[in-house]
Amino acid sequence: MHRRASGSPFFRGQVLALLVLVFGSALEAQIAGRISGYVRDPSGAAIAAASVTAVSDEQQLRRAAQTDETGFYNLLAMPAGTYRLTIEAPGFEKQVQSGVLLTSGESLRLDAELKLGQLQTEVTVSSTATLVNTTNQSLSALVDDRRIVDLPLAGRNVVSLARILPGAMDVRAPQEVNNTRDGPNMSVNGGRTVDNNFTFNGANFTSFAQATGQNFPPPDAVQEIRIQTHNFTAEYGHSASAQVAVVSKAGSNQFRGAAWEFLRNEKLNARSFFQPRRPATKQNQAGAAAGGPIRKNRLFAFASYQRL
Repeated sequence: MHRRASGSPFFRGQVLALLVLVFGSALEAQIAGRISGYVRDPSGAAIAAASVTAVSDEQQLRRAAQTDETGFYNLLAMPAGTYRLTIEAPGFEKQVQSGVLLTSGESLRLDAELKLGQLQTEVTVSSTATLVNTTNQSLSALVDDRRIVDLPLAGRNVVSLARILPGAMDVRAPQEVNNTRDGPNMSVNGGRTVDNNFTFNGANFTSFAQATGQNFPPPDAVQEIRIQTHNFTAEYGHSASAQVAVVSKAGSNQFRGAAWEFLRNEKLNARSFFQPRRPATKQNQAGAAAGGPIRKNRLFAFASYQRL
């Protein structure tokens, strides 16, 4: 497709922006969250040894756990995505909760109440109230994939979207990152711009020489950006201000992709009243991103390419 952009590019020359191979359940680079809660009967009593299974819609990744004597279950090592939760116990109706959205760095609390009945009876819950994180006290904000793609983004540096989040000021997201001094940074809740830690798919993406971020992939290859601003847990470090976590898209059981071209040319521009002629401008920024299965439910690939 053909689009016009007002910003200059993010990458110079030919750059292979991203290549991610995902082996079944081994999504260690994107493990970021958990789902937990209590399973009780209609009287409020705990149901022990209930089976809780979560299956992702995108890759059919499966996680399973059993409730303890207090009815508590805890599904750990959960990659970001949309899940279908199945909760069942002998003597109770099976409950299925669909459309459970888990984002990176999130701990969801999802309680369930099972009704007395036969195992063959199934109760499907397709919509619930907004799930609230009640398991820790960290403060964070999320930029999801819809805002990453739809919002205007001059320069194609995804870190610039931090400007829409509360507490983020003096956001510096250069269109080109040629050395460690050029990397993105920001001031969060009054903190210094050199006190942030950047990660990409859970791996360090910070230049500690200048305390700036590195060159992130283009927006069409990024799933979400989570910025933790306060009270983040002990698994995070290296900074006293904010944790900026960028998560890439990943392949799924369906082939999906996108292509783009951003064009700047003086023939498309207007001359201002004080200019004798239109300034010469020629710039093309094109690329593509795609992902899909190599082996269904087992092996996936995702890649992106961008050229200026």
